[in-house]
Amino acid sequence: MQYFMEPTGVAIIGASQDFKSINGKILKYLLKHNYLGKIYPVNPKYKEIGGITCYPTVDAIPEQVDLALIAVAAARVPSILRDCGAKGIKRAVIFSSGFAETGAEGKEIQAETLKIAQEFGMRLIGPNCLGILNVSSGLIASFSASMEMDSIKSGSVALVSQSGAVGFMLFNLLQEAGVGVNYVITTGNEVDATAGEGLAYVVENPSTRVILTYLEGLRDGESFKRTAEKAAEAGKPIVALKVGNSASGQKAAATHTAALTGSGAAYNSYFDKMGILQAKDSDDVIDLAQAFLPGKLPQGAKIGIVTMSGGVGILLADRSEEWGLQVPELSEALQEEVRKVIPAFGCAQNPVDVTAQSLNQGEEFKKCLNILLASDELDMLIVAITMATGKMAEKIGLDIAEAALGTEKPVVVCWSVGQVAKPGFDVLKNAEVPLYHSPARAAKAMGALYRYANFQRNWRKPQAEEIDQVRQAKIQLALKESSKALTEHATKEILALYGLPVTKEFVAKSAEEAVVIAEKMGYPVVMKIDSPDILHKTEAGGVAVNINSAQEVEAKFKEIMEKGIIYNPQAKINGILMQEQVPQGVEVIIGLQRDPVLGTQIMFGLGGIFVEVLKDVVLKPVPLSREDSQEMLKEIKGAALLNGVRGRPAVDKEALVEILLGVSQLAVEAGEDLLSLDINPVTVLPQGKGAKILDGVLVSLSDHW
Repeated sequence: MQYFMEPTGVAIIGASQDFKSINGKILKYLLKHNYLGKIYPVNPKYKEIGGITCYPTVDAIPEQVDLALIAVAAARVPSILRDCGAKGIKRAVIFSSGFAETGAEGKEIQAETLKIAQEFGMRLIGPNCLGILNVSSGLIASFSASMEMDSIKSGSVALVSQSGAVGFMLFNLLQEAGVGVNYVITTGNEVDATAGEGLAYVVENPSTRVILTYLEGLRDGESFKRTAEKAAEAGKPIVALKVGNSASGQKAAATHTAALTGSGAAYNSYFDKMGILQAKDSDDVIDLAQAFLPGKLPQGAKIGIVTMSGGVGILLADRSEEWGLQVPELSEALQEEVRKVIPAFGCAQNPVDVTAQSLNQGEEFKKCLNILLASDELDMLIVAITMATGKMAEKIGLDIAEAALGTEKPVVVCWSVGQVAKPGFDVLKNAEVPLYHSPARAAKAMGALYRYANFQRNWRKPQAEEIDQVRQAKIQLALKESSKALTEHATKEILALYGLPVTKEFVAKSAEEAVVIAEKMGYPVVMKIDSPDILHKTEAGGVAVNINSAQEVEAKFKEIMEKGIIYNPQAKINGILMQEQVPQGVEVIIGLQRDPVLGTQIMFGLGGIFVEVLKDVVLKPVPLSREDSQEMLKEIKGAALLNGVRGRPAVDKEALVEILLGVSQLAVEAGEDLLSLDINPVTVLPQGKGAKILDGVLVSLSDHW
């Protein structure tokens, strides 16, 4: 990406003297914003454009060129690329539309474009993109009208977007909010270079501190995961506006796990794991960019609120607690300090109500801010201003900015008025103090800072246990040989390799054999049809419980076999699974689902109706740490059921943790051959008595694709 973002010279293919046209705008903006490299317009119609020599062909350029900027009709792009390749140009940004996004003909042109680029060892951004920016060098390689501004504020924020329109919309909003941006990369159709590569570049760039991204979907999942880890290690927050979160996995829902872990859930799970902050809309992106720009994170959850309105203070306290923050009452000693600098009828508790009168008392307002920021009773501060105009607004802004710049604690401002307070707004923007116009947005920003600070304190690069090569060979062979989902019994044989507590069971081929097994096992027993073609055994009438005698075994054997044949006449039936009956406990579900981009995720939730109706599950990427497993038990909405309610004992949570860790290791060793695993239900017994896996189905990738 370096040749794209740091070229010593650019060729504008089809450059125009008409600065209102696309090709004219590209040249206009490079000149307007003082590009530091050399510019080579290429167009046989002109001798010069804007005082710069214009060349009839790429080949006529007398010097080597790093980057070609191409905005001509799609049909002309392949021949132009060939000319660029012959000239030795190794990078090109293709702005043109009319490629794969338009249909079959466009797809052919796009394929030809890529083939030519590969022939010459050339990398491409686009087509159908709005270009790239490196503001510090004046590389404004875009025709977006947002470049019409007189000057662009540079800074430590980078923006990578798969959509050009969204990318430059966000760029414009960031500039309006006073957020300096150094890099913008829009990738369009991604015929070659991807958003993932753009993210890798900006994460590794030392001038970048905050990364923003708009994503529709990633192609290079492993590369993205490496980039996310580098961002975590470097303490560089990534704010992602991810769209297209449809549960596409439901189309392949052979198991509950597949139905509950569509692509959106996989992205959510991975983002949460890696501390990637998810934005829901453009306002979120701008708000979070402002919050993280100062580079200050809270050491804890305690937030102080300074307000001129008791009502606004209460509103901020409510919203702050919703984001997991604490609004502690200040100690009497700290309150006494505060009382010395606020009006007598103010409130020195938290929220601290300084009243509007304090603004007329010289330096008292600023002193109050400094007293609170110096105290170890608070980790961060929200300052809420109401009506103030003109010089007064400017003074308030200066006081807050001075206090904010003099502390390592995060400070944000909630100023809920219109442009009458613009002098104050401008001061805060210039000082890069986060400014919000609603209490909810200010509290949300602080909540995001707190969550990311917690992530940074606790994150460790996930490590799987050492691979057991013998076990790995067995599971991979079983998955490769399977053209269908494995039966419950075959699945449990795999689970047993990982020391997981499966039920004691045997397959009976005849009623007589079933009776012998039941007598040895001891009553009561459970009987289930064993068939790779009948996954939903209950629907087929293929399950019987509480079987207590040889006569019942014989009768149920015949009945289940007959129902299985009626349910699916073509089904291969291995026999009847004779299984120990496990005492009642709390039922949970544990599963795996492989996302084609982000890899395998592990799911945990309550079983029974809680899966069918409430979908009370949590998802995390593998491998799991022990801490991850313990967190999963706490994160479901029905966590209280595991702790014991209404006289029921607490369940054996440690047994559940061990199962989750075993399933995680299974996922690692199974690799890409595993599509999904559904262990449902797992019966968890009272504390100290373990758990039992009652049913399971393992699905290989060959069964699906």
